[in-house]
Amino acid sequence: MQILQGQTYFPTRAFRTLREMIEQSAALYANRPAFRFRNQVDEPISVRTYAEFWREINQLGTALLALGLAGRKIAVIGENSYAWCLLHAAVVCGVGVVVPLDRLLPEGEIIASLARGQVDAVFYDPSFQACMEAARDQVPSLTGLITLRPGRPSARQPAFSQPQAGLLRQSPVQGPVERTCPWLQLDELLSWGAELEHEGKATLSQTSIDPDALMALLFTSGTTSAAKAVMLSQRNVCADIQAVASVVKLWPGIRMLSVLPLHHTFENTCGLYIGLFYGAEIHESDGLRYIQKNLQDYHIDMIVGVPVLFENFYNKVQATLQKIGKDKLVRRLLPITQGLRKIGIDLRRVLYKQILAAFGGSLQLGICGAAPIDPEIIRFFDAIGIHILQGYGLTETSPVAAGCNSKVFVPGTVGQPMGGTEIAVDSETPGEPGEILVRGPIVMLGYYQDPAATAEVIDPEGWFHTGDIGRIDPATGCLSITGRQKSMIVLKSGKKVFPEEIEYLLGQDKLIKESLVWGEDDEGDVVVAAKVVLDRDVLQEKLGQDVSEHQIQAHLDQLIREINSLLPTFKGIRQYVFSFQDMVKTTTLKIKRPIEIAGIHDWLDRRKLRLKDIAGRNIDRNHDKEDKKDD
Repeated sequence: MQILQGQTYFPTRAFRTLREMIEQSAALYANRPAFRFRNQVDEPISVRTYAEFWREINQLGTALLALGLAGRKIAVIGENSYAWCLLHAAVVCGVGVVVPLDRLLPEGEIIASLARGQVDAVFYDPSFQACMEAARDQVPSLTGLITLRPGRPSARQPAFSQPQAGLLRQSPVQGPVERTCPWLQLDELLSWGAELEHEGKATLSQTSIDPDALMALLFTSGTTSAAKAVMLSQRNVCADIQAVASVVKLWPGIRMLSVLPLHHTFENTCGLYIGLFYGAEIHESDGLRYIQKNLQDYHIDMIVGVPVLFENFYNKVQATLQKIGKDKLVRRLLPITQGLRKIGIDLRRVLYKQILAAFGGSLQLGICGAAPIDPEIIRFFDAIGIHILQGYGLTETSPVAAGCNSKVFVPGTVGQPMGGTEIAVDSETPGEPGEILVRGPIVMLGYYQDPAATAEVIDPEGWFHTGDIGRIDPATGCLSITGRQKSMIVLKSGKKVFPEEIEYLLGQDKLIKESLVWGEDDEGDVVVAAKVVLDRDVLQEKLGQDVSEHQIQAHLDQLIREINSLLPTFKGIRQYVFSFQDMVKTTTLKIKRPIEIAGIHDWLDRRKLRLKDIAGRNIDRNHDKEDKKDD
C-alpha cells in the first residue's frame, strides 16, 4: 500500500463546531458583507453582513427550538438562496439534523427521501408547493412545512399558521388521532424568534452541540431506493474546513460566486462554510444563464465549479479569440509570459486584460471538482492569470480529501491530501494504479440505518474504500484519478480497461460533446463500446448543413481509428453509436452510467437487436419509424 500524508502550510483557527466557527467569523468580520443576493432576478441586490447573518441564525434557531424541533430532522429543498443558507446554518448551529435535498429529483423521490430520512419538518421554495401537499399526506413523520421565501401570488398558496410554542412538537398519544401539519413562513419565524430572544426565552446559544453526533443526512445521487444516506458530524465538516484552510490561502473579503447546488456537499462545504470561515463575500448566482453577467456585475474573485463550467469558459474564450483574429497572437504570447514568470516578472493580468474582462476582470481562482478536467484547460487559464485548483473527494469524506493547493500545483492531478488527512493507493508498486483509500477525521460516521453497507466501505483500520482507482506519481507525490471500480471493464483475457481514459480521448475532438464507454457482451466475448453525443453546430461547420448519416458515420469511423491508434489494441473501441441528445446526469453533471447503459440495452431489446447490428448509427429514440410506432 502506498500512503500519502497531508501537509499543512498555513495556520488555521481552532473550532469544534460550525456554530463556534461562524460566531468567530461574526466577531472578526462583523461589518463585512457575508452575502449579496436577489430573491428574484428583477429585484435589487440585498446584503447581509456577518453580524446580521449571525443575528438571524440565532433568531431562526430560537424559533425552531420553541416550535419543538430540538434534535429533530429538518429538510431543505430549493434553489440556491440566502434563505437556504440561513436555514441550513440555523439547524446545524444547535437545532437538530439538516437534510438537504436535490431540487431536481422527481416528486416521488423527494417524498420517498423524506420518508426514508424520517424528516420532521421541511423548508421549501414556493415552486414545491404541490409536492409538499403530497408529502403532507404521505410522510407520517412530518409535523410542519415552512416556505423559505415568498413566492408569486398563486391559487396554491396555503393558509399559513402563526408560530407558537410547541406547535410542531410530537407527543405520544393513545388511540387514533388526527395528525396536524401546519404551514409556516420563514420570515414570520425570524420575527417571532427576535421576540422570544427579547423576552429572555430559551435561545439557540444556550443549546449544547456534540461534535461527534449526527449533524447532516445527505442522499447520494441515484434513485431513492439505491441512494445511500451519508451521515456527517460537526467534527467531519469542521475538520474538512480546517484541512482546506491549511493548504489554500484566501483572504477576508474575497468575492465568491455560488453556482453549484447547495444540497451537494462540494458546494455546501467549499462554497458556503469555507467562504464563511475566511470572511468572504458570498454572492448567490441568479442562475446558470446569468453566470457571466454575475461575474462581471459583482467583480467575482473566485468560483467553485465542475469541469463543464470551466470547459464552457475555455471554449468561449477560444471562439472569441478566433472570431476577432487574435488566437495566433495569444498562442505566441503565452510562452513569452510563462518564461517571464520564471524570472519573477508576471504580466499576465496586464497583457490578457481583455480576455479577463469577459469574466469581470477580477476572477483569479477556481476550485474544480466532481469529475476530471482536461489539464490543458487548467494550463491555459493559469497562463492568462486564473488559477484553477482541481480537487478530489466524495460526500463520504465531507467532501474534500485531496487537491492541488497554494503550494502544490500539478495540472492533470488532484494534488496531495488535505492537511491532517491520509490517502492510500491499494497497490505495492510505486506508480501502479489501485483503489484509493482515505483515512482521517473527514471520513463520515457511516450510512444511515445501514451498518452492513458501512462495514463494506470502512475497514477496521479506519480506511474508507472509495471505489475510485488512482495512482501516485513517484516524481511529484501527486494523486491522479484513473477510473472507477464499478465502471472498470474486465475483458475475457483478464485485462482491465478504465472507460474514463478513452472518454478523455474522445472528448478532445470538438465534435463530441460527451461520451460514455462500457464493456458490451458480444456473443460471449466482452468488447469496448462507446456512445458519443455530437455537437450539431460543430458537425455543420465540419461537414455542412445537409449532412447524411452515412457521412457522419464515415467521419466518426475515421475519428475512432485515430483514437484506437493511440491505445493498446485491447483497449480499442470496437462498437459505437452516436446521438444528439444529452445524456442523463446528476446535478453535478456527472453522467449516470447505469441509467444510460440500461437505456441503450432497452432500446436494443425492444427491437431484438444487438449493438453490433447498429454500430455507427444514430441511436436517438425518435430516429426511425419503429420509434414512432413504439411511442
